[in-house]
Amino acid sequence: MNEQLKEKLKGLGITEDQITKLETEGVNTEEDMQLLSADEIKNITECGVIFAKKTVEAFKPIPEVVVKPEANNVQPSLDILPSVPDDMAFLSMLKVGGDLKVGETEVIAAIRACLASRSGLFGLPKILVARMDEYAEEQGLPCGKDYYDLQKLVTMRNYGDIFAALDIDSASVTQAKKDKLIERLNSDLWPALFEYHEQIAGWVQVWQQSANNPAIAITAMATMFSSGGGGGLMPVGMMQPPETDSLRDGAEGVINNINKVFAGTGIVISRALALDANRIKDVLENPTLPSQVGATNREQMLKMLKVDVSADYVRLERNITRYALSIMEFIKVPAGQSELSYIMALFQLGTAIPWDKLSNHKEDRPGKGSNFQKNEE
Repeated sequence: MNEQLKEKLKGLGITEDQITKLETEGVNTEEDMQLLSADEIKNITECGVIFAKKTVEAFKPIPEVVVKPEANNVQPSLDILPSVPDDMAFLSMLKVGGDLKVGETEVIAAIRACLASRSGLFGLPKILVARMDEYAEEQGLPCGKDYYDLQKLVTMRNYGDIFAALDIDSASVTQAKKDKLIERLNSDLWPALFEYHEQIAGWVQVWQQSANNPAIAITAMATMFSSGGGGGLMPVGMMQPPETDSLRDGAEGVINNINKVFAGTGIVISRALALDANRIKDVLENPTLPSQVGATNREQMLKMLKVDVSADYVRLERNITRYALSIMEFIKVPAGQSELSYIMALFQLGTAIPWDKLSNHKEDRPGKGSNFQKNEE
């Protein structure tokens, strides 16, 4: 087994003895780890099922955004845009660095926090505790360990792991500050991202209309985009594109909006909210949880509690996060063919985002707002 893989496994909490067992089964590279299922990892290393699932997630390749191909059947690639880390990698990002400047970590954290709020995730622990108590009473049974562990999650305020490098006291994280950040994200960030997508779409439309043959223009754009922006001449049949200065100015405007969102204690609060969301997601992985609230499976439990963390939610979080990070990186892209390919990549990614889901905030969700740890103040 190569040393890089060993270090990654150790970072996940896998012991030397468990690494040896994996080696015995023929695991030598990360690609070998990707071939193993959670059950196989559990059987080989004798670890717990949740730990095995997290290990699988850590080695799962980040899926690309699926975009419908154009009429010429060219399948675009979004490799030129920034990627989004998985849950385990993101938690590692939260725990390092003593810099309070707005960066990639804070933007990812803020978007995760706001979408978790919209899905009802933050209100879930309190609702679960109440439902578990009620169901135990109905069945004439005592509450189990999961109930009391979850109760700690509702009442505990501990962000020591992620604030250690920043030398910040967890007491600075209050419910009022959490709600204020969520409100800023709803009022400032989503509109800025959507308006930028409309600006990109308008720019592409002007370019298409300037061509002698719009059909040729669409085909040429798709061909240029799929080639990765390798520089050189404009595709045959294309007119020169419009000036990109307005798009760069627009990107700077989005960045200014992002900075405004994090004014005051926004950086610290976004990290705390993102950690809250990850902790709650971990709770939902407990296979015995549905039976403790009277549901037959996880899907029925989430439906009963009116919480939306479906596959569509996961894709929305990944795509909108990648879109925001891509805008932040756009101003660093050099002019020329690479810039044009980057703009087309942004356009393709933006069209894959259901912007209406971001503009229609469901006020009737039980978990609306960041109710997690409601007793903080």
